[in-house]
Amino acid sequence: MSKRFRRKKEEKPPPATGPGSKIIALPEPLKKSHIRRMPDGKKVFLSFGTANMKSLPIEIYDNEELSLLSVKFNAENNRLKRLPKSIEALHNMENINVRNNNLSAFPASLAKMKKLKILDVTNNNIKRLPPAIHKSTALQTLYASKNRLRTLPKNIGKSNSLSHVDVSYNIIRSFKKGVYDMSAFVNLSGNRIRDIPNVSVKKPQIKKLDLSYNTITFIPDSVSKLQCLTWLDLSHNSLDEVPPQLGQVKYLNYLDISNNHLKALPDEICALGYALTTFKFAHNEIAVLPDDIHRLKKLEELDASHNEIEFLPTSTKDLPCILSLNVSNNILKSMKFAVTLMTLEHLYVGGNAIEVVPSEIKEMKSLITLDISDNGIRDMPDCIGHLKALKKLNIAKNKISILPESVGEEQVLTSLDISYNRLAKLPQDLRKLRNLEVFHMSHNEIAAMPKSIEYLYQIYSLDVSSNGMTELNLPKTLTNLNLSDNPLTVNPTDLKSPMVVVGDKDHLKTLTRLVTTDLQLDEIPPAVFNLRFLEHLNVSKNHLKSLTDNIKKLKRLQELIASNNEITEIPIVIDDLKQLKYMDVSYNQISVFQPRIVKLFSLETLIMSHNKMVLLPDDFGDLNKLMLLDLSHNEIVTFPKDRIDVLASLKELNVNENHIDAFTVQFPYLYRLQILRAAGNDLKAMPTKDMLRMQSLEVLDLSDNIIETLPESICKLPAIREVNVSDNRIMNGFPKAFETLKQKANVKADQQSNYKSRIDRDRPRPHDKASPKNKRNKKTPKGFRQAKTGYMSAPL
Repeated sequence: MSKRFRRKKEEKPPPATGPGSKIIALPEPLKKSHIRRMPDGKKVFLSFGTANMKSLPIEIYDNEELSLLSVKFNAENNRLKRLPKSIEALHNMENINVRNNNLSAFPASLAKMKKLKILDVTNNNIKRLPPAIHKSTALQTLYASKNRLRTLPKNIGKSNSLSHVDVSYNIIRSFKKGVYDMSAFVNLSGNRIRDIPNVSVKKPQIKKLDLSYNTITFIPDSVSKLQCLTWLDLSHNSLDEVPPQLGQVKYLNYLDISNNHLKALPDEICALGYALTTFKFAHNEIAVLPDDIHRLKKLEELDASHNEIEFLPTSTKDLPCILSLNVSNNILKSMKFAVTLMTLEHLYVGGNAIEVVPSEIKEMKSLITLDISDNGIRDMPDCIGHLKALKKLNIAKNKISILPESVGEEQVLTSLDISYNRLAKLPQDLRKLRNLEVFHMSHNEIAAMPKSIEYLYQIYSLDVSSNGMTELNLPKTLTNLNLSDNPLTVNPTDLKSPMVVVGDKDHLKTLTRLVTTDLQLDEIPPAVFNLRFLEHLNVSKNHLKSLTDNIKKLKRLQELIASNNEITEIPIVIDDLKQLKYMDVSYNQISVFQPRIVKLFSLETLIMSHNKMVLLPDDFGDLNKLMLLDLSHNEIVTFPKDRIDVLASLKELNVNENHIDAFTVQFPYLYRLQILRAAGNDLKAMPTKDMLRMQSLEVLDLSDNIIETLPESICKLPAIREVNVSDNRIMNGFPKAFETLKQKANVKADQQSNYKSRIDRDRPRPHDKASPKNKRNKKTPKGFRQAKTGYMSAPL
């Protein structure tokens, strides 16, 4: 044997961890499922997203080659509680995404990752950011929305690299003046900020600031010092006034102060004339606009909707750059102010008291969108058809009885809404509307559709609901069709019936959305099951007894609404709808929960309220995308014992008005649950320890039960904002910290009585022993099994 051959034989394979470790030595499942090469073939992407993991495999931190080549890391949608300090070993990492986990903190060592550019920790339970995060010299984008942050690091303003910081929807009550030092876009929306700190820094660099959805009542006069500020959103707050000094922020080009309590605007706001391009102050109580509004020379978009404006200043006609004007939902009686705005492209004056459309409107040569809906208009001028640039016309909710023949003649209309009027017929020749894509005509008195509608080759959305149509011609290009509330009949021999031709080989084969509510249907027309592209089907408010097994033919169905019918059971083939995301079968006669429903892996919303179900299946484990579960108003007597706790994605659970006597299930994984409604049951108590695990719980309704004591943990829920325990038997069983809870949440605890009781009920339980078939189903699903090394043996 040669020395060369002997030397090769004695060489050891590279180690998986430690010095000299190589990617090739890592376990095969880890390499195959979670380690991917970037397009350049050299750098590595670590992919652990949606793998139902509690912890990450140690190999990714201890493999030398992996730490050198890894630049992107994704572990979103898992159950991670922490990131180890050793993550800093991935020192070439540029992008880390751990959103939608259960992290309570992340290590300060992240600040030592000198190449990290993007960090996403959205939707976790993080209470504080590392104090030294400003030392992460490459960090440009930080997403930390929907956590438990109470404040920002004191020195965050010293960061020279951060350009985007999103800490929206936390519980921040105030922020330090250092934020003004950041040359960045800072998003603080959806917090609990009441006061904006004075601008006392020497040279504030802040460029964009989002403070919307807070409880701010006051803007300091020192706001004038924010000379670099170009974008400011203060909408959805509690402002009573805007300081004149805001007009001195000379480079401000975007200002949104909508949804406040403003009664007037300061005249000084018009000093922003050479910068302001977008100005929104909708949903306030403003009656008069400043007379100098014409000084806003650069203004392109003005949104003054939902105020109390009766007229606009005459100087409005001198806005030279205005492109979009929204004054809908005010008390305007005339729209003559608009006909002088020659540059205007989008005009919204719906929801006012306008009765006449002025003939001068024909001079608005640039108008693309016109919304005059919800007024008192009886007649449309014939000149409306001469607006050659017009593409979208909304005249819904008026008193119009005749549609002008000129509509569409010299136009390229793509959207026409004539709903909620008094129209009895349409023009016979609709070919002039040949560019129409959206045509809504619901709630009129139209008895027949002109045959010429078949020549609208661009149309994809048609709504003819709530008319008097007995027969209907339909364009073949439709993808969205609403036939509801018409005297249409399902007659198989009537080839003109839309319910017969709807699925023909040459007719409506591309339909993706179909609404057939309130048509007195006894069954779903067989032709519907030929619509193989159908994604949304609404058959509510009929007399359906069954969905039939043919439902399985709609393989692409994502939304099924069959509420308000007489359905007694869900077909066993329901699990063939692999793409179904939304199912509503409320207000029916369903007495048994179809077990196959839990095999709808894509389901996000399940509504089965107002039925007659008594028992639920034990295994909900496969519904790992479910966010809303509504089982209210049934006859459910017991809660599942087994695996409803695997519903880690669940945000809202409603079991109101049942006969549940105890939450026998533990809640270890319902950490994303935001709303829990269990009113009107037979509950005697709530879980003591597991309540505290629901760190995201915001709304808890336990009213109308027979609860005698509340656990102390209910007062420690960090996100709670609404608690209803009224109408129970809690006399002396309130927690010690209950008064403290009342200070941070809206609490209802009245109508307690020692004499309240419930009728004793037979409580049948699901069988403890499953059939062989069911036993197979109860195995841990593929992708959920945890390997000894800590990583998943197979991806989901």
